[in-house]
Amino acid sequence: MPHLQFETTIELAPEEKHAFADVITELYAKHMETGTGHVAVTIRTLPDGGFSLGRCDPEEEAVMLNADIREGRSFDQQRAFIRGAFEVAHEQWEIPTENMYAVVTEHVGKEFHEHDRVLSSWNGEEADEGAD
Repeated sequence: MPHLQFETTIELAPEEKHAFADVITELYAKHMETGTGHVAVTIRTLPDGGFSLGRCDPEEEAVMLNADIREGRSFDQQRAFIRGAFEVAHEQWEIPTENMYAVVTEHVGKEFHEHDRVLSSWNGEEADEGAD
């Protein structure tokens, strides 16, 4: 179950968060060659100085992405997803892509728990079957 955590400095209505999460979920599934049923997206707004990105002026809008994913994806897959996520944030939230930063942390599958199962590590066969 990937956990894609977005933190931003802008206020977002619930429907804006849902629309963003839907696009990010599909983008993740496409680039990481998996299903969508296990993808978790969280979006947090950190107003009033609760977010700082060193290269930005404190008054500029910014986005941080922490992506906890299962190991096994190539650097190119990870990079394509991150770049795509930045583009979506830029298009939907009008934040400059240079004001975005991401960290990818890889985990073995058994570190992802659902109530009825533990995921296996990712492999290329999942591209055909998905992991919902």
